Amino acid sequence: MKKILITAAEQEELVCAQQAFRINENRLASKGIEVEFMLTGIGTTSTCYRLTKKVLEAKVSGTPYDLVINIGIAGSYSFNDEPGTPALFPMGSTAIIEKEYFGDLGFETNFGFQTLFQYEILDADLFPFKGGALYRRPLEERLEKVLEKYRKATGVTVQTVTGNRGRTEELCHQFNPHIESMEGAAVYYVCLLEDIPCFELRTVSNEVGERNREKWNTPLALESLRRAMNDFLGEL
Repeated sequence: MKKILITAAEQEELVCAQQAFRINENRLASKGIEVEFMLTGIGTTSTCYRLTKKVLEAKVSGTPYDLVINIGIAGSYSFNDEPGTPALFPMGSTAIIEKEYFGDLGFETNFGFQTLFQYEILDADLFPFKGGALYRRPLEERLEKVLEKYRKATGVTVQTVTGNRGRTEELCHQFNPHIESMEGAAVYYVCLLEDIPCFELRTVSNEVGERNREKWNTPLALESLRRAMNDFLGEL
């Protein structure tokens, strides 16, 4: 592995990776590993455009990326403990997204929201989809072992952040997600089509549906993100 691209939607998220990189910079350079950073902007449209442009430029230059990492803070659908059942993704926890769904690409019907696959507009197994989801490709064995310390999660990507119980329940029914973001599925879509290994790492800053920002803990989520990136870069 020689060239890595780390992406995030917002600067404060990307800074976490840059800080982790500086700790490991000399060692990575001695191994010939180059790390680049890119802001995708918020949402799938900006992410698809900027990421596609970046990876194609790298390919044309003869130095394609060997790995794309999408990082950021996110909301959790598995936030609170229930009697006898610990929360899977409480405040500050870290998730590796194994599969992503586009959560609002479809039709509003009299029977509720239906995806393009349920509405039979698209084949749910048409590449890069499998059963309507986008699955990350496994990395080399030693890197997968690094990621094993974090729980695996299902992600749903939406363009309107979920803010009410009805929509939360609908997304849970449709996709059974653990983590909500606004970019994850776009990254997996581009990387699968361009045949680039990738993974998405998210740390929890809030419960999905909680719009009171005073109940969010962004500093804790960012610190978790910084630690996770330091762990990963430290193993390269």
